[in-house]
Amino acid sequence: MLDFLRQRAGSWLVKIILGAIIIVFIFWGVGTFRTGKRNILAEVNGAPITFEEFQALYAQKMNQLRNLFGPNLNDELLKRLNLPAQVFEDLVRRKIMLQVAEKMGVQVSTKELQLAISQIPMFQTNGRFDPQKYRLILRELRLAPKDFEEMIRAEFIEAKIRHMLLTPIRATSFETKEWYSFENEKIKLLYAKLPISNCEAEVKVTEDKLKKYYEANKEKYRTKLKIALTYYLLPFKELEKELKISEEDLKNYYESHKNEFTEPEKRKIRHILITKKKNETEEEFLARAQKIRKKIKSAEDFAKVAAKYSDDPHSKKEGGDLGWVTANEVFENLREVIFSAREGEILGPVRSPMGYHIILVEKIKPAKTKPLSQVKAQIEQKLKEQKLKAYAWDKAEKLYDEIILTGGLEAWAKKEHKKLVTTPEFVPANPPEDPNLTPEVIAAAQRLTQGEMGSLMEVPNGIIIFKLAKKEPPHIPPFDKVKDKVKQDFVREEAAKLCGKKAEKILSELKKGNLEQISQKYGLNFKETDFFPRKETQVPGIPQEVLSMARGLGKPGEWISAPILAKDAFYFVKLSATKPADLKEFEKEKKNLQELLTAKKRKEAFDDWYQALRERAQVKLYHELPKL
Repeated sequence: MLDFLRQRAGSWLVKIILGAIIIVFIFWGVGTFRTGKRNILAEVNGAPITFEEFQALYAQKMNQLRNLFGPNLNDELLKRLNLPAQVFEDLVRRKIMLQVAEKMGVQVSTKELQLAISQIPMFQTNGRFDPQKYRLILRELRLAPKDFEEMIRAEFIEAKIRHMLLTPIRATSFETKEWYSFENEKIKLLYAKLPISNCEAEVKVTEDKLKKYYEANKEKYRTKLKIALTYYLLPFKELEKELKISEEDLKNYYESHKNEFTEPEKRKIRHILITKKKNETEEEFLARAQKIRKKIKSAEDFAKVAAKYSDDPHSKKEGGDLGWVTANEVFENLREVIFSAREGEILGPVRSPMGYHIILVEKIKPAKTKPLSQVKAQIEQKLKEQKLKAYAWDKAEKLYDEIILTGGLEAWAKKEHKKLVTTPEFVPANPPEDPNLTPEVIAAAQRLTQGEMGSLMEVPNGIIIFKLAKKEPPHIPPFDKVKDKVKQDFVREEAAKLCGKKAEKILSELKKGNLEQISQKYGLNFKETDFFPRKETQVPGIPQEVLSMARGLGKPGEWISAPILAKDAFYFVKLSATKPADLKEFEKEKKNLQELLTAKKRKEAFDDWYQALRERAQVKLYHELPKL
């Protein structure tokens, strides 16, 4: 049954079956975990962490990684991330925070939770929370609402605790100035490097050493998954030509959407804006506006009066001309006044949030609906676009069923004289340039077995019907196949060890002896940077990991305490000179810097506070972390 469903995942028949078993979660469905002792993974100060909690958060984190990395997410990356340990620590943190919240009396009500989620922009339509959109987005993220809501609740609780604990912490003006002075102090570095390649000639290579290295580092030579796809594309452009829109469809759309083809009434207006003066009463303000109104004897006078008395800098020089406007383009309280006036009528003074307006309605263009003949092509294209996706999917599903009944893609293509595309073998993280090989298609292909057809998928140009033509699983090649690479890696590692010892010896001599003599002795080429601020993140010639260490050097003459390995070389770095920071810009930047330093101090304080709680917490792990 499972094989049948997998093979027919794109079929209309399977969609009906699946539709009957889909469970729809309801918004605000925050669940609870009810479980017995045997289902407890761990305890934090007596509070249980269940297997269900672990599995739910693990699945959530995995989905986030899939969305972030796409096909680049592989076993090697997952191993480096150590996701099970991360998930477990997140759950421990949640339990500790809940326990602290209980002691502090911190709570998050259902109403607060609802409000927080409803204000997340991606769940809104036209600025309002959309429950359907909420469910759809969570479904796309493969998140159950109860899991998402528990996550938001945990974040909310931690945010409240942070606020209560950290609000009193502020960076002082003195601290801010000290920080500014340090970050903007200019420094000059003297540096040289010892390339690892200098030590490669000293490495003794034998067959036995290489084989031992290979046996100890086999995983390093594990190949990556390789796949190849065979597919047929049902292109939207071709399908659009097949769509026929009847005259009746055109007429029905036109009649029910006439507002789309109606140009609203427009009025050409001029205005004089009079704004309120400081300390002017409302009565005095109105009296002044009425006095200006009396200066206008006729429509012909309006432009002159506007040029002299209007406070609108944009239209004043144009005699108050605002051009053609629709009802939606004017203040609501002016709308009815302007759009009920006669052509040539002078209105006002009328009050708006900006002040008083005196308005001249110069000309009127009545609303006009374009005839069907004029918009027929536009409607036809719109209806085609609306129906195209549904038509394409319907056709693709029928075609998919036909392909299955014929015996597969190749058999169908031969029978129907259709051309298939077969990709070369590729690593999923580095696919060929093909717009139809989207990350979603590649991710789906990796889950198939060789020769298995995938479900129908939409790509930018159409609907793709594909199968996994070839799958070469990751494997460790025999020694003879990777001998050259093994030798290269062995030599580099051994050279790094030799150079590391040599670099330590050189640095010890540099700290005590004559720099010029030692440089000549070991063939070092010392260079000096220009002055640059300590906060600088990029300096020519110095790798970032070296620069980050050098920024902390204190007094001229001080060396970084140990040689630093970066970009296949060991670096020796000394602070050669400093210049005090220029404090001219400090006052301008003080406010922002104080906020940044405050945030930094609060983060450090909270991290230290939590770390102390974590160290004191009694965490009992009853089972090994699941390898999901």
